[in-house]
Formats: sequence, C-alpha cells, structure tokens
Amino acid sequence: MSSTGPLRERARARSGRWALVSTLVVALVLATTLVWQSSYAGFTDTTGQLHPSVTTGTVVLADDDAGARMFNLSRLKPGATGTRCVKVTSTGSVPAVVRLYGTGRRSSHDLDRYLTLAISVGTGGSSASCSGFTGATSIYSGSLADFAAGYAAGVGSWTTTGKVSGETRTYRIAYTMAEDPAGNSQAGSAAITFVWEAQSP
Repeated sequence: MSSTGPLRERARARSGRWALVSTLVVALVLATTLVWQSSYAGFTDTTGQLHPSVTTGTVVLADDDAGARMFNLSRLKPGATGTRCVKVTSTGSVPAVVRLYGTGRRSSHDLDRYLTLAISVGTGGSSASCSGFTGATSIYSGSLADFAAGYAAGVGSWTTTGKVSGETRTYRIAYTMAEDPAGNSQAGSAAITFVWEAQSP
C-alpha cells in the first residue's frame, strides 16, 4: 500500500472542511441580508400630512412728481441756481435699502462739469414746493459729471422697515452753474435721469 494514501485522505479532509466553512459563511451572510430586508419591510411608518404655505414680500417705491421733469431749463447763465424737492414713499412689506443714482447722463461742451449738485434728504415739502422741508442731511455735493451712475454707488442709503402704510423721505436737489465756466461751455447742454431704487437686503 502506497504511503501517499493517508496523505491524500488528509488533504481531501482538509479541503472538505474549508469548503464547509466557506459554505457556512456565505449562508450566514445571505441569512443576515434576508433578515435585514424582512425587518425593514415589516416595520414602516409615515408622518402626518404637512401643508406648507409660502408667500413673498413686496418692495414698492413711488414718488410724487407724476413723472414730470424736475428741471427743464434753457439759457442758463453763470451763477444761475435752482432748487426742487421730491417726496419718495415706500409701501413695501419687507425692509429695503433705497439709494439715489443717475442714468442716461449726457453732456456737450463739458457743461456737466460746471453744474454743481447739492442733494439733501429730510422730511416735509413735496414736488410742488420745498416749503416745510426740514431735518436736512447732505447726501451729495459735487458736479453732475461725478454723480453716482448705479445702485451700488448710489447715495443717501435709506433703510425702510417694511411698513405697508408708508414710509416717506423728501429729497431736495439744488443746482448751481459755475460763476466762471470755460468758454467752450457756451451753447452746451446736459441731462440726467434721477432714479430711486429699493432693494431688499
């Protein structure tokens, strides 16, 4: 009888034991997976129905000049001055920051460099008359050429509280033509559109 016989038997026995162990491990993993899935499927619950309601706030801004031109002047002479007021009202439901800036600025013969603006904000007065204007705070003093050209650089930041019954500020705008403008400013022209814009923070 060959001596290799017992060795082969022992090898087969070891192989059989490893195969059995592997089978048991796989069976255990599968069983665990099945139990987890069964537990997950067997225990469920839901919350009560929710009915969320979402509304948005408003930012509303208006002035009292009915779209009329603030200044419509011709034949200005050196040293000429003028003043107008406009009342701006916020009726938005959320707080907002109001700023004043200019758009559509145009000028010939550098006239915008010889026109100085002095702008103040306060209360009282209206576009019809500055009578009663009080509490003036200066927000700009400089040439028309250098006036703010967009909201980011706008002047007179006013933060509203979001009162729909209305919050009002009055702006007084005065202009002065230089006493000794350059000769090339003769027959010149200048224009700008003042814009009050409100943005919620």
